[in-house]
Amino acid sequence: MKIQQKNRLLLFGFLGTLVIGYLLSISETLALKRNYDRLKEGELIFKNIPHRLSVLNQKEVYYDSLLSSHQITETSLQNNLLKALERYAEREQIKIISFNEPHIYVDQGKTINSYAFSVSGDFKSILGLAYELEQRSKFGMIASLEFKKIKSFQTSKVSLEGNFVLQLVQ
Repeated sequence: MKIQQKNRLLLFGFLGTLVIGYLLSISETLALKRNYDRLKEGELIFKNIPHRLSVLNQKEVYYDSLLSSHQITETSLQNNLLKALERYAEREQIKIISFNEPHIYVDQGKTINSYAFSVSGDFKSILGLAYELEQRSKFGMIASLEFKKIKSFQTSKVSLEGNFVLQLVQ
């Protein structure tokens, strides 16, 4: 055999040994390393579970306290809204003129309930009702508030009417 043939044979033998070594040991080692890393990530997730559980329990207590402080019970939201309106109307001497059935709209998996109602009273009380509903009791978002000045021809008195549309996205 000539030296060139010996060198080629040595080169191909060396490359063959590298390929066989990779297939038999290195590839399995890399697969085990990937599996080890995946298991370590899972371990970190499981270590966090008690902390996350305690945070969720605290949130549950907080939300229960919110429900009890706003006097929201298991009855429907419409009944709770009407009760809140009646309490505010008694306190601020405004009149509830109408309370319509809710309009329900489903868009991209979200349900939007719209509650339309009208009240009559002075500007400050109607605006206070809007603040009470949206900020304090957190029933939803006021989508529309329209003020109308209405004159009664029988009594010649002018009154202010507020038409509300309150939306709740679920």
